[in-house]
Amino acid sequence: MNETMRRKTMNIPMAHELYSRSYCKELAKEIAREDKISGMTLSQLSCEIFAHAYVYYNFRFVPGFLRGVKLFKSVYRSVSDGVDLEDNGDKLYRRIAYRLIWILPAF
Repeated sequence: MNETMRRKTMNIPMAHELYSRSYCKELAKEIAREDKISGMTLSQLSCEIFAHAYVYYNFRFVPGFLRGVKLFKSVYRSVSDGVDLEDNGDKLYRRIAYRLIWILPAF
């Protein structure tokens, strides 16, 4: 595959700073400015980054009996290794989830 046609990906290691909407906005600007990821708006980038941190840092509030459920374990495992971004972003249902998480209160 030609280098220019290769889909760009990146991983942002999980860090407490990602649990700040303002930090995520600034990070999204940097990612876009440096053309690390394309095909996503600044808002989409910000929401996805923040949503991963939100799930990671709030997993402790999930009741214990749900933490063992395959779906919850899978979601937590997917966010615990950081934020994986790729050109054009995630599927629509995930982008909707990221947007909904963006409007939730942060604890």
